[in-house]
Amino acid sequence: MVGFSEKMRDSLGATGATIAVAVDGGSVHPAGALDVKITVTGGTKPAAVDAVVVRLVEAVRHWTTGDGVNLSDDEAEGGARRDRGPLSAAWTRRIVHEERFELGITVDAGDAHVATVQIGLPGSCATSSASCNHTVVVQADIKGQIDPTGQAKLVVA
Repeated sequence: MVGFSEKMRDSLGATGATIAVAVDGGSVHPAGALDVKITVTGGTKPAAVDAVVVRLVEAVRHWTTGDGVNLSDDEAEGGARRDRGPLSAAWTRRIVHEERFELGITVDAGDAHVATVQIGLPGSCATSSASCNHTVVVQADIKGQIDPTGQAKLVVA
């Protein structure tokens, strides 16, 4: 989704730095370590990247009844649903890990800088499933522009 600031910048012919995120293939275990590859690509002018903030976001599906009661997947599939009527799916998101990595670099216009950082997953991190998914979200702290973000899906097994 392109926001208002990006549309204005594009209409004026200026673009800011962008972020691309990649995680190790396969899956990672709770309490394991994860390498996150971050590529910062410069826009139309140099970008002073102070740091990146890496967040692991866990989204868990639940169901809401017409009278506002939340049910887990197991409750919705079981007898608790019987007298509740129609259900609506909803997601609860929480940040299970957040870490800031200082970079202190300048990425010239059109150039790319690749950094790999390692984060540790907490042992309390749930395993991925149809009702629980994980995303690594990286936000760059760049002076003079709206901080760009990038993300990658992750499987926790």
